[in-house]
Amino acid sequence: MLHNFSDWLSNGLLNKVTKISENKYLVALRDGMVITVPFTILGSIFLIVNNLPFTWWNDFISPVSFIFDPIVSVTFGMLSLIVLLGISYQMARLNKIDVVSGMVISAVAFILVMLNNQFEVDVSNFGSGGMFTAIIVALFSGELLAFFYKKNWTIKLPESVPPAVMRSFSALIPGALTILFFWLIRIVLNININDVITSIFAPLVTSVDSFGGILFVSFLMCALWTLGIHGNNVVGSVTSPIFLTFLASNIEAVTNGDAPQHIAADGFLLFGMNLGGTGAIIGLAVCMLFAKSKQYKTLGKISFFPSVFGISEPIMFGVPVVLNPILAIPFIGIPLILQGITYFLINFGIIGHVVAAAPWTTPPIIAGFLITGGDWRAALWQGIEVILAIILYYPFFKKVDNQALKNEAAIEKI
Repeated sequence: MLHNFSDWLSNGLLNKVTKISENKYLVALRDGMVITVPFTILGSIFLIVNNLPFTWWNDFISPVSFIFDPIVSVTFGMLSLIVLLGISYQMARLNKIDVVSGMVISAVAFILVMLNNQFEVDVSNFGSGGMFTAIIVALFSGELLAFFYKKNWTIKLPESVPPAVMRSFSALIPGALTILFFWLIRIVLNININDVITSIFAPLVTSVDSFGGILFVSFLMCALWTLGIHGNNVVGSVTSPIFLTFLASNIEAVTNGDAPQHIAADGFLLFGMNLGGTGAIIGLAVCMLFAKSKQYKTLGKISFFPSVFGISEPIMFGVPVVLNPILAIPFIGIPLILQGITYFLINFGIIGHVVAAAPWTTPPIIAGFLITGGDWRAALWQGIEVILAIILYYPFFKKVDNQALKNEAAIEKI
């Protein structure tokens, strides 16, 4: 029975999930979204500087605060276009076509699609509201270009022509046909693609920003990790655009002097699921520092410092947590508890909303302070979370530590 389950797990479920994670579109989406990180962090820095919750600071900064807002407006106001460029680059790379041509053609197609009802360019459409349209256009235009290239519908020039010129002419017909496709839909048929796509994704967006939705996302990420699959990559490929849209919306609200509305903004998972690494793993790392067995005490010394900066792999595969039924319980359960409590703390205004981005390697407490725009209560809550994670991990770790201690004693007797 156990052998059959193990065989099904390794050859059935794991293989299927791995294939899903290696899907070309998910890879393009996951790797393409990374390009937004430096821009969101840059915009967030200026937002935090301009909105620290201290009266003395506001009095000091108010005479020059207007010079900081443009950076926030540009970085987050062009977020959809940035996402499109990142994903179209990855699609061109994966389809093995010229990446510059792929990015430029996709950008033209996206701008065409995002024209307003008077068929004029409106840069306000390039913010978070066009995120899903940017993704669809990048993926679809990438496939159209690849199709036309594979059909050899390109202009052939002599080899003596400079490579840059050759690439430009080679992209002429595929690029023209791709742009004409989107022109036909948006201009000739007068279909507002952004409105259609937004309405299709509306139920998914709404569900993710709910208590049950965020717990389901956290559960799925952690559960996949216990099977040895990078849950953040697999699930994050789908949820990252949604979380990023929420963050951009919250930042826009703060910039305009309004209250942020979204709880599950990008960075919210740093309050539970990614607290000191996936699975709130910093709690386990601290427990190992006080291990009785040599195995876990040594591993604790090695893995504690990385966990402070959100790196969980040394513990995931060193303890291991992967395929460990004892540690899988707290690894999945603790983030759900912490994430659930945080949801209500934000919902009832006890701690602030996520209104800024911070690198995922930012240590707990500091991360809580930064992503909430300088809310000391959020920083304090993250400190409490770390303590709770240690307490909740301890009884489970004690069990595996005692077993390791017995094994070491048995080996010494041999």
